[in-house]
Amino acid sequence: MPRSAGSRRRVRPERRSGWSRPPTAGAAPTFATSPVYRPRRPAETPLERVVQHHLNTFLARAEADEIRPVSRWTEREFRQYLTCGILAYGFARARCGDCHQERLIAFSCKGRGVCPSCTNRRMAEVAAHLRDRVIPRVPVRQWVLSVPKRLRPALARDPDLAGAVLRILLRVIQRALRDTARAPLPAESRLGAVSFLHRFGSALNPHPHFHLAVTDGLFARAPDDALTFHPARRLDAANARSLTPVVQHRILRLYVRRGLLTRAEADDMLRWRGTGGFSLDGSVRVAAHDRAGLERLLRYCARPPFALHRLRHVTQNRPLSSPDARLVYHLPRPARDGRTALRLAPLELLDRLARLIPPPRLHRHRYHGVFAPNAAW
Repeated sequence: MPRSAGSRRRVRPERRSGWSRPPTAGAAPTFATSPVYRPRRPAETPLERVVQHHLNTFLARAEADEIRPVSRWTEREFRQYLTCGILAYGFARARCGDCHQERLIAFSCKGRGVCPSCTNRRMAEVAAHLRDRVIPRVPVRQWVLSVPKRLRPALARDPDLAGAVLRILLRVIQRALRDTARAPLPAESRLGAVSFLHRFGSALNPHPHFHLAVTDGLFARAPDDALTFHPARRLDAANARSLTPVVQHRILRLYVRRGLLTRAEADDMLRWRGTGGFSLDGSVRVAAHDRAGLERLLRYCARPPFALHRLRHVTQNRPLSSPDARLVYHLPRPARDGRTALRLAPLELLDRLARLIPPPRLHRHRYHGVFAPNAAW
């Protein structure tokens, strides 16, 4: 349908530079406005005001043993968050070489658990790096492993145990991929995987579990020494769930070997109904050509424990500086008891967030198989 002389073309957001198009006769020229830098205003968010007004009270109660102890890295994380995006704590000066306009950009805290800005930026950077530099154009399947509540505390506090559980899962997945390949593959064929240990659930609760982005097939060397990919052919969500008992038995044996369970306790857990609290899901698969879908999957795997846009201050007659103030954290999906939101006091919010902050000097994601830094291929 021809465009009328007075109509204007809608400018796509990613092309906001220069003119939108040559103007037609009788039409006014249309500028495509350039993106404008808008500094964050962390002091206006409910989370920052809660931390600012109630952190000292929270730490004092922890020191007096009125609530669970707070680690030094947790206190440091909260205090660094109060400096994030504040010009008084340091900034960089950006100057345009053409128009000589200057802007001040406040330093970030680079937090790992509390700061929504830093954790979301890290999520986007990790997903973009994995999509562009690590994962080739092959199909990728997400695997999610959750263990019973009885096993979670040891998994959360012992990185070596978490690594052993992860290796069990990777061996089971690699065997399944080899069994479902179109043709027999050599024993040295390997998968490629990136794993994420989540220490949180969607309701701001401690819930250590694994998310893995795994190539839906194996890599093997061809006779000419070239690396070829062999996709899995008969692996679907039902086949993935059928691997749960294998993972269950191997993880329970691991806990027994390490003295975390007795043989009688492990045998009792094997008699629990179903898979005894173990859950292995492999229903999400991204096609090789769907790079945008792959990035969405990786963002989900690398997501932070807390989403600021879900937090609301609901007691307007009581300011957030008051201990009687109440906040609502909207859940992404209804809980098992039907709740769609959490109603929290300021100190309750700080207590939930403190339990989700990861320890320092631990990797948030790891590479395996042909993606590993020490891989022979």
